[in-house]
Amino acid sequence: MRKATRAKHPHRLYNIVLRITGKEKNRILKSAKNAQLNLSDYIKYCIYTEQRREQGFPTPEKTLHPMPNIQEQIKAIATGAEQAQPCGELACVQAVVEVASMKFCETCNLRVG
Repeated sequence: MRKATRAKHPHRLYNIVLRITGKEKNRILKSAKNAQLNLSDYIKYCIYTEQRREQGFPTPEKTLHPMPNIQEQIKAIATGAEQAQPCGELACVQAVVEVASMKFCETCNLRVG
């Protein structure tokens, strides 16, 4: 995989290629259709809004607790201890999604890995 480089000509058009699963592509296409935009315009708009979002890109450091590993989860179940989730809640129903090599909790809007 080639390393991304800066555009030499700011006013030319460039392609950005990314690989996603069919399930992800179908969700994006459905969202673009609901917004009455073609795929390229929808993705450009998503990037534009993300770059201007006040909260900034969620980083793993913003979580209150690290994501529990499997050993910690088993220990908590065996001892009956309640385990705090990355958001700090004990009863958080996590919906972890993986985007590229990052993991986000959709419930808490936190980056958990």
